[in-house]
This record gives sequence, C-alpha cells and structure tokens, in this order.
Amino acid sequence: MATLEELVQEISRFEAIISEWDESKRGVAIGLKRAIEELHKEVLTRLIKSIKQESMPALRNAVKDEVVYGVLLYHELVKPPKPPLTKRIQQALDEVRPSLKSHNGDVELVTIKEPDTVEVKLIGACGNCPASTLTLSQGIEQTIKMYCPEITNVVAVK
Repeated sequence: MATLEELVQEISRFEAIISEWDESKRGVAIGLKRAIEELHKEVLTRLIKSIKQESMPALRNAVKDEVVYGVLLYHELVKPPKPPLTKRIQQALDEVRPSLKSHNGDVELVTIKEPDTVEVKLIGACGNCPASTLTLSQGIEQTIKMYCPEITNVVAVK
C-alpha cells in the first residue's frame, strides 16, 4: 500500500515531465487532470453524503487514514485542523507587536478564560499611554478576533 508521500512524489514526477511539453500539449494534460479531479470530487462528495447517513463513526474512522484525509483536504471536503487557540492568539499578538514596539510598547498574553475571553497586559509605553484603550480595541482586539473568532472579549489587565 502506497503512502501519501509516495503518491505525491509520483504526481510531482508527472508534473515535471508535463512542464517540459509545449503549451498546447500541456494545456490538454492540465485539462484532463482538472476534469478527472472534478469527477473525483463529485464522487467523493456523494460518497461522503451517503456514508454520513449510514454511519458517522465509519466516516470519522476513514478520515483518520492519511491518504483519505489528504485527498479529501485537497478537494476541500474536510477542513484543515486549526492550530491550538493559544498558538493562534500568539500569532495575532505577533502581528500587532511591530506597531507597539515602534512606540516602545508591547503586549503579552496573561490568560485565556474559555470559552470566549482573553486577558492581555500592555507593557512598556503602551501600559501608561492615554491611547491604550484605542490600541486595545482597534488593534489588539480586532486582530485576536480575526485569528480566533470564538474569542468575543479581550480584556486588558494591570
């Protein structure tokens, strides 16, 4: 049984060969590939609907297989896993940090109060700045909510 990596390598070898063909031949090969992919996506969509009606546990079990998961992910029939909440919050904070640091400030995550609240601490110049409320609501809070839609409250603590 082939692994996902082996199958992807084989596809890559064929893509490399096709990339050297003239444009008209390459266009035919790409069109054929697209048509086959559309057919497979339709078949998989119908299969998933049928399996869902009969047995969700069987579908969940099938998706645990890396090849099945990889193909379903490629066809956008399953969602990619979300990074953990803490990591997404840190990514959001990393996005706003350059702006804060340009004013000699920073922000740190204090705690996550699930299901929907994050406490942060403004540090440096941002901690005492008269515009810190605006910085929190217009910068930090909006960015956190963009990365983590499940968070509805961002609170600054001292």
